[in-house]
Amino acid sequence: MDWREKLLGKVLVKCESGNQNGQFQNVSTLEALSDCVEEGEGAVCGIYFSFANISDTSDDFGVRLEEVYKRVHPRLKVVQVVLWAHVGTPEGLVEREAGFRRSLTGKPWFAVPFHDVDTKRRLTQKYSIAVGVPTLVVRGRHVRDALLDDPLGDRFPWPPPPLAEVLRGVQLQGDGDSRLYEELPADAVRVFYFAAHWCPPCRSFSPSLCAALSAVRKRRTKYANTQLILVSSDRSEQSYNRTVQSVSSVGALSVPWSASDARLAMPAALGVAGIPALVITDGAGKILTANGRHHLSADPLAVNFPWAQRPVSVLTEQALLKMARHPAVVLFIDDEDSEIEFAESVITPSAESYYEECSIQYPGFCPYQNSSDDETMDFDYPTSRHSRMKKKPFKHVMFYIGIDGTDSADMLREHIGLDDAVPLLTSIDFPKQRLVTMKYGDEITTDSVQNFVDAYLSGNADFKPLKPYSEKC
Repeated sequence: MDWREKLLGKVLVKCESGNQNGQFQNVSTLEALSDCVEEGEGAVCGIYFSFANISDTSDDFGVRLEEVYKRVHPRLKVVQVVLWAHVGTPEGLVEREAGFRRSLTGKPWFAVPFHDVDTKRRLTQKYSIAVGVPTLVVRGRHVRDALLDDPLGDRFPWPPPPLAEVLRGVQLQGDGDSRLYEELPADAVRVFYFAAHWCPPCRSFSPSLCAALSAVRKRRTKYANTQLILVSSDRSEQSYNRTVQSVSSVGALSVPWSASDARLAMPAALGVAGIPALVITDGAGKILTANGRHHLSADPLAVNFPWAQRPVSVLTEQALLKMARHPAVVLFIDDEDSEIEFAESVITPSAESYYEECSIQYPGFCPYQNSSDDETMDFDYPTSRHSRMKKKPFKHVMFYIGIDGTDSADMLREHIGLDDAVPLLTSIDFPKQRLVTMKYGDEITTDSVQNFVDAYLSGNADFKPLKPYSEKC
């Protein structure tokens, strides 16, 4: 599936087509954004998040955007996402749809349809949009401030300063330690934490972050060198020192107070629009996760750190809730680093093949369905080329690793009556109340996992009945 459809859905609204009855013409996303490129030279797609129930005079960002748009078009194509600022107002669906029409009528660009709630919710979460703050996202980066600082669009598309350049020569400071950013181990994952002492959410988030990072270092050998780097937004050196102290327990380094130019440039370099914020990069500066705070809130033990998009995840309590609606392939293993590495190596190829064949954007969103919270559509899965099994409709499948001894894995085993054998490969289908397990003693390899998944998806597996899913999990 094309990246434009994966990101924005298959259909967009053409705002200029709005008539007196409030009707808009629908246009295919590929047609509307035909000349846009995901990266490199070419037209850029900007996603404009607006709020229908805030006063036009309270924020003129939309007006400023339209002025810049006229100057840089057709190098910029805009897709507007009309949201509703939840301020306790009593308006219902009719009022919201009227606000949607008022927001779009006459605009020179496109928009996500009013009833495409799933795409709106997904985009809002993906880019961590603050309620009531209109903004523009270009290639994954918040560029609201850059646009406001460049009313003529001379610096469009407002490329971020390279992270390596921003931190070049900056002596990062730690508790009795200091080093240049360039001296960090090449294999060290970097966790950039944007915070300030004056920010109450930052003060409450810091202990959770430190606890999670400490657990990650102990649990996974490949993340033992993970480095926390504090980027302070404090207003005084005294407050800065307090923020530094709040993360000192995990050996955090910080951009020093004296390096004000670097501290001020860091949000633009990593696309940060507010605090607290958590951005995770690899050693080369590639962003792995832009909204780490959201992920840590959903995964407080950080078992799926660094939360980059992946086809296979470790089983969590949140995953158990998803399994009430999704079939899942689960490989249960011992709680050892080597076992986790093994599980990832044998199940990932099958998961990647599945997502590619079905054009599903992992980890779990399906663009063909109306709501990611209520998947009801079946798919035709073409099994691997080496398999003689026929494809058969099925529901959207998730792939997990269940670590023995964790609450989530133990709870699931107890609920469906699985024994404690590990490794154990299963396909658990709560929607259809059935279960398949690989024969105990069979070797688990990349090929055997693929054959198991093919058999399950084709309907040719040895299914056993499963009692209905309850709230016990």
